[in-house]
Amino acid sequence: MVVCSRPAGTQVPPAHLDERVRSTADTSQTFALYLPPGYTTERRWPVLFVLDPRGRALLGLKRFQEGAARLGWVVLSSYNTLSDGPPEPNVAAVNAMLAWVQAHPSLDPTRLYLAGFSGTARAALGFAVALRGHVAGVIAVGGALGFAMGGPETAFAADSTFAYFGSAGTQDFNYEEVFAMADRFRTTRVPFRVVAFDGPHGWPPPDVCGDALDWLELRAMLGGRRAMDSGWVRARLAGELARAAELERLGRWADAVRLDEAIGRDYARWPEAREATDRAPALRRSPVLAKYEAEVRRLAERDLHQGLELPKIFAWARSEREAPSLATLAGKLRIGELQRTAERGDSLEAASARRLLARVHVNLAFYEPRAYLANGSPGRALRMLEAAATIGPIQGDACVLLREALVAATADQRARLAGQCGITFKNASNTRSDHHRRYRVSSASAWSAVRAG
Repeated sequence: MVVCSRPAGTQVPPAHLDERVRSTADTSQTFALYLPPGYTTERRWPVLFVLDPRGRALLGLKRFQEGAARLGWVVLSSYNTLSDGPPEPNVAAVNAMLAWVQAHPSLDPTRLYLAGFSGTARAALGFAVALRGHVAGVIAVGGALGFAMGGPETAFAADSTFAYFGSAGTQDFNYEEVFAMADRFRTTRVPFRVVAFDGPHGWPPPDVCGDALDWLELRAMLGGRRAMDSGWVRARLAGELARAAELERLGRWADAVRLDEAIGRDYARWPEAREATDRAPALRRSPVLAKYEAEVRRLAERDLHQGLELPKIFAWARSEREAPSLATLAGKLRIGELQRTAERGDSLEAASARRLLARVHVNLAFYEPRAYLANGSPGRALRMLEAAATIGPIQGDACVLLREALVAATADQRARLAGQCGITFKNASNTRSDHHRRYRVSSASAWSAVRAG
């Protein structure tokens, strides 16, 4: 545990959670605020901005609360951040939190961290470049940026003071892009970690979020952003070595070698790390692991191919005079084929198929219906939602779209969609105005509004 020394007998202030703080710089902005145990104005504290893609401030904050309490981090989590829209809401949210930080000298201006999920993971990476010199690291979950000159891979090339922690669920349709970005950071010699967790597209569980903060604390020491605590580092190194050995014992060789190589990068100056640096090449020489990694590469290429083909299929559907039949749409999207592959237990190919199905589902349940409804085509939106229901339940924001699209439903379509979103098929047309308010999009950009402090 990383702690601050305090005179004997001094009472440690308890942790404090303020569920809603209104920004004085921009009164339209609110955020949740967490102060760790022992917080005082006598020292400087690292601060984490959590950017949830639906503005669920407490949900995002609570994922990091345990780690923040243990390490002594302040957390601000916005109620105003959004994904799948223009950049202005996220810019305004970050600016409001920056203003609060700047008004509190006890927060370390060189140790600002950003955590985002899905679209806000991409936004966080963009903010890190805009605020270079202040952002010490990014936790990017379930989303990454494609390569571009001036992007984070090149902006932070060989910069040991910045760190990227990527994470994705094993069923996340953005799984491959997260790992691909980590590989690019490896190439440009940017400190990185990438971790998978069991689950779909979502925030990781608290233990993974705590590991992310632990690793960023380590990188702050290695990058000179905070004092070195050799005892803490050695304890963490011992734990990571034990975890890598256990992964190897369980036959999870790919996970073991990934962790061994990470240990080699992060603990190169500690002799104890030699155990991992020696073990990784030996594991890589294994024919079993070589075959496994060849299959991983093949499936990653298939994932990339699907990502390129889906927009073409949906463009074809939009160009048709009439909405394609459910069977035709399902066939072009290979839904049945992917479902059969996904049923093959715990194989790599089955896991990949589940991610591909998840990508098809999110397009059918959300992105395509949203676009059709915005253009006044509820019947076409409903066809997409019908196809989505053959893959999995319609949930969350997609339920808003389903309720609006049901104005065009036939009796057969209502029967096929029975039970989705708990809808009883009454007053289905009463959501049009709410929908248009929720999804109104502007093309204007406000990235230039971000302040560097």
